[in-house]
Amino acid sequence: MQPIIIWLFQKDKYILVLMSILIFFLLILENVPLYAKTNKKKVLLYYYYLLAWYETKDLNLAEEFLKKAIKLEPKSDFLKKNLIYFYLQNQKLLEAEKLASKLYQEDPQDQENLFWLSKIYLMQNRPSKTIELLENYLEKNPKEEKVLSFLVNIYLEQKDWDSALKTLEKLINIEPKNYTAWLFKARILKEQKRYEEAKVSYLKALEGFPNHKLILLEVIRFLDEISNFSEAEKLLKDYLTKYPEDKDFIRLLLSFYLERSAWEEAEKLLKEFLERYESDPELLFYLGLSLEGYQKRKEALEIYQRIPPYTPWFLEASKRIVGLLKKYEPEKTLSYLENLAKLNIESKEFFIFLTNVAEILDWCEKGIEYGQKGLTLFPQDLDLTLALASNYACLDDYQTVLKLVKPFLQKFPEDPYVLNFIGYAYVELNENLEEAERLLVKALKNKPEDPYILDSLGWLYFKKKDLDLALDYIERAVKNLKEDDTVIIEHLADVVWQKKDLNRACELYKRALKAVVHKKDKDRIEKKLQNCR
Repeated sequence: MQPIIIWLFQKDKYILVLMSILIFFLLILENVPLYAKTNKKKVLLYYYYLLAWYETKDLNLAEEFLKKAIKLEPKSDFLKKNLIYFYLQNQKLLEAEKLASKLYQEDPQDQENLFWLSKIYLMQNRPSKTIELLENYLEKNPKEEKVLSFLVNIYLEQKDWDSALKTLEKLINIEPKNYTAWLFKARILKEQKRYEEAKVSYLKALEGFPNHKLILLEVIRFLDEISNFSEAEKLLKDYLTKYPEDKDFIRLLLSFYLERSAWEEAEKLLKEFLERYESDPELLFYLGLSLEGYQKRKEALEIYQRIPPYTPWFLEASKRIVGLLKKYEPEKTLSYLENLAKLNIESKEFFIFLTNVAEILDWCEKGIEYGQKGLTLFPQDLDLTLALASNYACLDDYQTVLKLVKPFLQKFPEDPYVLNFIGYAYVELNENLEEAERLLVKALKNKPEDPYILDSLGWLYFKKKDLDLALDYIERAVKNLKEDDTVIIEHLADVVWQKKDLNRACELYKRALKAVVHKKDKDRIEKKLQNCR
């Protein structure tokens, strides 16, 4: 109620008048004579209460109005609690403590009284007094979760683990089925790295909250952290036996298997649930992934192909299919990609996928076709433009790369990929090298460990005949690669060759050839390897 009143009074200074009129009419509707003494008192009480909240900018004045209201209704705890609030806002802690203590003594079972007094003690920097107050309350009410939570948090702030555990154990002795106390005990033992004891406490807490999803998740995460996978799996399976429709926990158990490469268990789980959710795209995708991990490649492809288009998992499945075809049946990859393109899925991500895959598969003309079509639907999209630019770079058409990407420099002056595309294009064209250096240095500041930006800068210094700098940057680029990139390895080989370390250069050319994707790169590196022979 209080925040609403504050908002109303801040909204319109005339609201007080309107509220007074409202009270007036309410009394009429109640059919009570307005001149009666009791109702005059009621109207006046409301009036002072409203004035108190209206005058929140002048806390002293607000207090005075509230005291007048209390004088009219001295038995109202509600008004007194409002006065405590004003005392605290006005930093009158002694007055607040006196009033809160009185209310607590009158009704020690009222949690609101307990929390007011506890808060005041904390504001006075008397945590031990707060702890004593809360412990006394909990001895009579050991299952009060809010109070227990408040007390434990105070212990944790004080880093008084032992006192917290003593209190919790005392409460558990009073009531062995105090599952909230078991839960807090588990959390503290976990913080102390007493994992076996924490596990016992967590499982005990779970007895009282067997279907509480958040607590179950907390226990499962803990068991995962201590590598107790069998216990975590059992809890998940038990829950799913009772609630087989809970997809969140199906996903959780599935991720549990996939993270541990337990492909057989994942396959069994998914096939079981797919009997109920026959065409669920997400479950089909993960079944395909499990089969793939279990080396059932053909079955995985069949499952991926069952995922219908226009669903979120179709694109992910298409990526897996392309990866499998490229590795095991490369002759089928292009026809699969072309059939995908015929689906006319009007999604930006879909066109980025088509454009990128075409470039990776050395079908750069196709990539340009897909990218241009995508840009007719999503003009001025940066990610799609960069995917298209990669295909032009694949064809060594760096003038078109500049034409595509330079317009984005004004809109995205800090974007490291925009800066890198333009800078590298200048380097390959062997023009504007000073501008290229400025752009690439800026890009590297934004992504200091990016291997492609490091390579671009190193290649720039190679063109400027600064072999030491070139070697430094490109070696860092190679070190940061997640997997070998033909051009970056070739660049390093070129620098090393120029520095007359011919044996190392030849080894690097061989390494670059193993990672080759594009035919033009393969032809170029093979010519360089002839010099090694």
